Amino acid sequence: MAMFDTLASLFAQSGIVGPPLLVVLVLALGQVGRVTHARVRGRPEGREHSRLGAILVLGVVGACIGLLGTLVGMWHTAGWFSTAGEVPVALVWSSIRVALTPSIIGFAILSIASVAWLPLHYRPGRGRAPTVLCLAVLGGTSCTGDTGGALGTAARRDSAGVVIVENTAQDRPFAGQPVLVADLKTPDDALAVVPWGVTADPRLQRVYAADISGQRVAAFDGEGRFVGQLGRAGDGPGEFRSPGALALSGCGGGAACGSASPRADTAVLVVLDTRRADLSRWSGDGRFLSEERVPADYWGPGFAIGPGWFATVTSASGEMRFEQHLEVSGPGERETLHTVAYEMVMMELPCVTMPAPRIFAPDLVWTHADGTFYYLDGPGYRIDAYADGAVVASLRRPLAPVAVTREMAVAGADLPGPYQGLMRQCNVTGEELVRAVGHEDELAVVVGLAVDPGGRLWVTRRGNGLMPQAIDVFAGDGEYLGTHDISALPVAFLSESRFVGVRLDPSTGQAVASLYETGGGAETAVVVTRRPSDSPSGTDVSFVEDPGPRPDTVPNPAGLREFRDCPMCPLMIELPRGRYLMGTSAEEEERLGLIRNPKRTQHSRNAERPRIEVAIDYAFALGRYEVTFDEWDRCVDAGGCTYRPGDRGFGRGHRPVIHVSRRDAEEYLAWLRDVTGQPYRLPRSAEWEYAARAGTTTARWWGDELGEGRAVCDACGSRWDDRSTAPVGSFEPNPWGLYDMHSNVSEVVADCWHDTYEGHPTDGSPRPEAPPGWPDGQCRRATWRGGGWPFFAWTVRAATRSGGNMSLDYRDDDPKAGGSHGFRVAITIPEPG
Repeated sequence: MAMFDTLASLFAQSGIVGPPLLVVLVLALGQVGRVTHARVRGRPEGREHSRLGAILVLGVVGACIGLLGTLVGMWHTAGWFSTAGEVPVALVWSSIRVALTPSIIGFAILSIASVAWLPLHYRPGRGRAPTVLCLAVLGGTSCTGDTGGALGTAARRDSAGVVIVENTAQDRPFAGQPVLVADLKTPDDALAVVPWGVTADPRLQRVYAADISGQRVAAFDGEGRFVGQLGRAGDGPGEFRSPGALALSGCGGGAACGSASPRADTAVLVVLDTRRADLSRWSGDGRFLSEERVPADYWGPGFAIGPGWFATVTSASGEMRFEQHLEVSGPGERETLHTVAYEMVMMELPCVTMPAPRIFAPDLVWTHADGTFYYLDGPGYRIDAYADGAVVASLRRPLAPVAVTREMAVAGADLPGPYQGLMRQCNVTGEELVRAVGHEDELAVVVGLAVDPGGRLWVTRRGNGLMPQAIDVFAGDGEYLGTHDISALPVAFLSESRFVGVRLDPSTGQAVASLYETGGGAETAVVVTRRPSDSPSGTDVSFVEDPGPRPDTVPNPAGLREFRDCPMCPLMIELPRGRYLMGTSAEEEERLGLIRNPKRTQHSRNAERPRIEVAIDYAFALGRYEVTFDEWDRCVDAGGCTYRPGDRGFGRGHRPVIHVSRRDAEEYLAWLRDVTGQPYRLPRSAEWEYAARAGTTTARWWGDELGEGRAVCDACGSRWDDRSTAPVGSFEPNPWGLYDMHSNVSEVVADCWHDTYEGHPTDGSPRPEAPPGWPDGQCRRATWRGGGWPFFAWTVRAATRSGGNMSLDYRDDDPKAGGSHGFRVAITIPEPG
């Protein structure tokens, strides 16, 4: 009986630690469950870093409580034995076992916590940062297998626990120089891409490219052949206005994958439409699955997504400061991973005054793979890896930022970017833009990051500060493997040896997506330049061809006479006589919101004032279309025109002729007069606006609102917006049957430039004389009417008039920023008798 009393006492004494141990165990298992649940959902680690640490801490607390219970039990046992005298051996051993029980339980909790923590922290596929971490833990031994031997890499852990990998090796060629396999081309050869608008599915061997102007997503097979397109233009489910970025995401299983029994690695394509501000999901066979609103204020470049989380770059601005934030958002929480900020300057140009960044202002460069985010930190060669809620590794090379010269800044202003459309609109040169905004003193050497299916990090860097020049490749543990000498930006991978790169075509200034092969098979790669003809069954294919002009046999919508003086002559429409108000009233400015438009300057307002009444009391005809390349090239072939302008890669044929000055247009008109004996001429400014209005009194012939898909400009909702001219006749004609009067190319007229309509003739006559004060009284500046394909949307109006800084010889022939001006012809109809 005494033995049982003793054991009962020991249980009572050591049992004080029982409830705390139970609480600790429940808390530790709860943290394990929360982290595991987040992992199953695929959410990137934010608060999980602290939850993982809590699991270990609770395990240690459990062990300490158990040890405390054992010490208390042993102390009670020793005290009882000292007063009890002789004690049976069996009772002694039983007492010791009872006293040790809390320690056994406590250390069991610690073991459970440790076993749970290890696979959660070092799980397969979590990303490359844990691999870099184990590089330091194991004293420099690679955790990913053989990387080809030591390549001059030093690794250390800094005071914050971040693994820093310093790569000091000199550039060396990487095995397998990339060879071009195919340029990604759609049947209409009108694909406009950006780097973050391309992605690839290695399992399906499918490449997707968002056409930022064509309102579609083009699909290509593993050889670069076009196989179809996803979506169409519109505002409904499965339709696009501006598909600006693509990403792949785990589908989560079931109907969400577009299949009842998807494979474990099934992915869906997610398309971000920047104008509709939504995300649409598409199955691997091209079926629309669902759509939702974008869960963050997208700024770009690019995004990453998974079940329950969304990552992208957002923006914030103060009076003269601009910030870009790499953010991860989830239900009820948002985490900022990295910020890039810079100060703006006040830009003053002829057409706009506004805060603006300097040339080469820094952008946030980043990518994401398997739960780890990689981003460029600063202008040097430092790439940080972020996982589990903290920076865990930093990869570096001793390459300094690029020093920026003024010449580089002027050249950089002409590259695709935020200023190209503005330069066209304001008709300023790169030198003038740099004078207005200045430039940064240094430029980040790194321009792009990507991770291939084997976990290797590809870092694209500049050479002279303008274009991508080389790609550094790093193993998963941060070791520098070598460099590809290629001027392309890797953006997506079909395998470890086949990737999609985006490059700039120097002849057109447009971005081109191309498929490249490295390593095995590269020697026999064949460049694909033909148009695709066949598509796999089950693919929604839509071939889009450029429309040509409306057939001559289609009746004029107003019943007006149409005629052509020779087979090669432009088709003309005889317009009715009438009266109208030329220019823009203050009431119309207010009604359209033009007074509050920061992109509309006082100079452009004055050009349309004062409003005057004009009477067209004579018969004249105007070209149904703008003069096309077909018509111009016939003049050249016939010897009537001495200059053959380039088309900037837009295409010739039915596209309006560009890169022609007023003097060039006069040469074409002289040839028409010689061929026909008819008095062909340029339209007068008053005639042009009369024809553009076509009897209407609203800002545009179809009404005051811009609408969608009625013209081409920087935001008109057409597939050519801010990208190229449209083939003439691509949009509906006005009530008199004239096409593209409000925009396509801005059209030169017969008038000399005057700042306002003060003193302008009211009988339809031109104003050929120079403004007062001009040297010799000679007209030296032309007048242009209407908007153009890269112009602001407010210019798509009948009253739009520009000029002042464009000479009679101005061809708008900058190969990277020009091509927005052309003309159409007019003729006076003789009075009967």
